[in-house]
Amino acid sequence: MNNRLKEFFKKIHDSKNTLPLYATIMIRPGKNIMDFKIKKEESNILKIIAHESDRRGWFLHSYHIPLINLGLPKDSNPNNKEILEILNNPREITADKATKNLMEEILRKYTEVLSERKKHYFRTKRFKKKKEYKTGTQLKGF
Repeated sequence: MNNRLKEFFKKIHDSKNTLPLYATIMIRPGKNIMDFKIKKEESNILKIIAHESDRRGWFLHSYHIPLINLGLPKDSNPNNKEILEILNNPREITADKATKNLMEEILRKYTEVLSERKKHYFRTKRFKKKKEYKTGTQLKGF
């Protein structure tokens, strides 16, 4: 992993592992990451896209969601099981609509969110998007 990316993870997660500000959802970890871009989306959600040295183009690396957006209180110290239940059931997210929409989109594309060994780190079940096939008759566009 890139040193800059490791430094970024240390900043958003507390080094003493007591209470990180963000829950990290890894979509595709990547092996030889040359460069990455951090995009701030609605309600302080961070989206990281990365570029590998041996492949062309950019890919979605991870999302970083503030724990406050999931409806968890600031002073509580939730474990991975509590957060995982909320991430896999986006209907329970009532604090923030943008987070709810993002989690519904992630679950639609990558099927499920699984827990990692580190505290507040998660990954998706699939790295590739699930294709949505169109059925029925399609009108031709001009």
